[in-house]
Amino acid sequence: MRLPKHVIASRKNGARSRGPKTEEGKRLSSLNAIRHGLLSKGIVLKNESETVFSELLAQHLGKLAPADDVEHCAVEEMAASVWRLRRLWAIEKQLFDSGLDKRSETTETERIAATFSDLAARPELHLLDRYETKLHRMYQRSLHNLLILRELGSPDLDSPPEDNGPSPGPIAETTDFQTNLFPCNLLEKKE
Repeated sequence: MRLPKHVIASRKNGARSRGPKTEEGKRLSSLNAIRHGLLSKGIVLKNESETVFSELLAQHLGKLAPADDVEHCAVEEMAASVWRLRRLWAIEKQLFDSGLDKRSETTETERIAATFSDLAARPELHLLDRYETKLHRMYQRSLHNLLILRELGSPDLDSPPEDNGPSPGPIAETTDFQTNLFPCNLLEKKE
């Protein structure tokens, strides 16, 4: 089968590229995986390091190598979940450190136990636990969705699309796949 002219032209142009030549061009090119930086602006607090977050995101992108923008979004959600989870751990540490400073028990184990009892009686520790569970679920769901996307594969540009019969129309029944892939109920059932 013949390829469309624009696909052939795009491949020829891509083969000619040798990448950036200047140091500034190389620096900008190294930030390609980070996209436009909007994610870090929405996740990183003003007293946190955008550079460290960018490194975390780059590590996830390097390890998981998203094939397209849809997979890229799943990886971004995973990195954001890890970042926010680390923040929760820092908050929990600060709560414990502050509580330990107020304790006067004789052994460290007694001080830790008393601090834990004090914190467990207040809502902060329970709230942190709920958020931690939520962030773990977000990470796992994003990873699961990424794996589903990879199982589905991307359409092959060299072969014509398969004819699977008539289209189900603009609103189809929500399947288990759609429920897992879109947990935010973006695809609502119409009755």
